Amino acid sequence: MSSFRIGVIAAAGKGTRAYPRTDFIPKPLFQLDGMTILERNIRLLQDVFGIEVIYILVGHLAELMTEAVVSIQRKIPSIRLETSLWTEKGLAADVASLEDKINEPFITILGDEFYYKTEHDKFLKTWENYPNLAASIGVVQTNLLSRIRKNYSVELVGDQITNLIEKPSNPPNQILGLGSYLFTKEYFKFFHITEKSTRSGIVEITDVIDNMAKASTGKVYATFVNCTYFNINSMQDYHQAVYEIRHDQFLKFDVSLVVPSENNEKSISDVLVDFKNKTKEMLVVLGQSQDQTRILAIKEGAKVIDSSDRGLGAQIRKGIESCSGDIVLVVSPTASFRSKDYLKLMEYLKDSDMVIGTRTTRQMIEQGSNLLGFVRLANLIMGKLIEIFWWGREPRFTDASCLYFAIWKEAYYKIMDQLKESGDSIIAELMIEMVRSHMRCIEIPVSYFRPVEQKHYGIFRMIYEIYKVLILIIKKKL
Repeated sequence: MSSFRIGVIAAAGKGTRAYPRTDFIPKPLFQLDGMTILERNIRLLQDVFGIEVIYILVGHLAELMTEAVVSIQRKIPSIRLETSLWTEKGLAADVASLEDKINEPFITILGDEFYYKTEHDKFLKTWENYPNLAASIGVVQTNLLSRIRKNYSVELVGDQITNLIEKPSNPPNQILGLGSYLFTKEYFKFFHITEKSTRSGIVEITDVIDNMAKASTGKVYATFVNCTYFNINSMQDYHQAVYEIRHDQFLKFDVSLVVPSENNEKSISDVLVDFKNKTKEMLVVLGQSQDQTRILAIKEGAKVIDSSDRGLGAQIRKGIESCSGDIVLVVSPTASFRSKDYLKLMEYLKDSDMVIGTRTTRQMIEQGSNLLGFVRLANLIMGKLIEIFWWGREPRFTDASCLYFAIWKEAYYKIMDQLKESGDSIIAELMIEMVRSHMRCIEIPVSYFRPVEQKHYGIFRMIYEIYKVLILIIKKKL
């Protein structure tokens, strides 16, 4: 049985290095594999240690954090969650502010750290093995010294910590200090006698622990935790975590192919044969076809779904909502895109919510296609308009109507209610809603081949398309 009833999650920081996203979402509410980091750490404390009460230190965007805590409390009623406002004097002071509420050993975890496939139960063994323990720090072995330079290092004699070094320029070993701590009441005593750092002007938690380690009465031990560790300091740290977790699990995700179609009997077979062995299922969403598209699609093993609403947008939404895959690959019915770019889309999807093609690389456009210069320019203008109106969220688009993209079904459901376009502007709308919802939409170059049945767009038609997208952008922005 665990000896710990109380946990602390420090989730108050501003996360300035993860700007601009942290202007809207606190780092502990970033999602990894369908769950916020905050909820994952709450479940970690409960599942491993049997924690009954967790104090969650909040500050930056405190209202959002409090709402999230209330939501998690509904899902996990067996544990009591209580928010506590930060001191704005640093992590050490925030934890010390709970002194009147904590009179026993407790586990502390930083709210922006995520431990994948972790063995935090080793803290329990440390607690059992060292009855004179004042504190224990979670550590991992790493060959990446750059990670230690960003965090802190420890020096050991056996398992006992003798020295802590904050952000060492030359780490003394390959031991990386984590943001997981086992504290006794001794922490509060040492906090009060630790001097403020000359560098930061506040009491640093590493200095408190270092004083505990050097005191004759305060024994501080390392707990070696086997895990994949992610410290989410910046957006690149977050994207790296998303990528590594999805990469590890990617084979378990099913991919569905959706082909919106109407009178494409000359090309539908080519499309389905090309993608047949790449996906779990193939769905052809038919508008009011009068030719042999349905028969040919069924012959190639596709499931045919009728769309009562005409228009590309209606067909795409119908297809995504009808398929069973975790990932949806949407492709044009004209055979203008090929499966040779499929793996490229899947790889980029590992660290994004949507990956969309761009037809702006001339070397990847087949000679004789209908993608003329003014058509590319029109799509470039539409993509850049989206960039300009949501500049602070740093999108990068050069094509706003490429009908070759992949999206996580989970991400689609988050924006589904905001999608209103039934026509060709659905692609631009999907891109806009991804940006508006603080999700990641990556654009990558794809090959563009001469369609079996070409549509020829005049310059006035493209001007009209730009106008439609501009009106859409203004509506979304307002």
